[in-house]
Amino acid sequence: MSRRFWAHVTAFGALWGALEITLGAFLHTLRLPFVGVVLASASAGLLVAQRHLLARRGLSLATGVVAALCKSLSPGGIILGPMIGITVEALLVELALLGSRRPGPVAALLAGALCSLWAAFQGLLTQYVVFGAGVVELYLAALRLAGRWLGLPVGAGWWVLALLVGVVVLVGASGGLVGRRLGRDSSALLGGA
Repeated sequence: MSRRFWAHVTAFGALWGALEITLGAFLHTLRLPFVGVVLASASAGLLVAQRHLLARRGLSLATGVVAALCKSLSPGGIILGPMIGITVEALLVELALLGSRRPGPVAALLAGALCSLWAAFQGLLTQYVVFGAGVVELYLAALRLAGRWLGLPVGAGWWVLALLVGVVVLVGASGGLVGRRLGRDSSALLGGA
């Protein structure tokens, strides 16, 4: 691997890690909903932009590993959940961009959507692995109960869930598209680097 590859990995990984440590920690402290989805969307955008500047396979995944290692320097210490989340997001972007040298609009949309979906459902998946299938039934029961409290007809909770998933995908996809635009513009400014 070239020096240029590792320079991009280090710079973008450190930037991503610093954003997770500072902005991410601040937003999580405010207890705002869906902070992880917004951060995942921004991360996907960062990786898509990076891929425009240097079209190399493995770049996104290596960058994610650096960002996860930077996250381990958080004041709270090594936080395994977010470190795994960052690495999986990088892997999902890598998979989404696998078929293209420079990310096209579909690949950018897919990269952002996958990252945001992972961020939204990582907790549920982790709980499923730790506690088993019973945790899914608890969430489904909570969804049914919320539907009754809101006076929604039976089964309407699924429509609410589908709407929520649609919003998550839309947020992530827009992050991927913004990253594509930033990457193209930056590449043009740098003379097609």
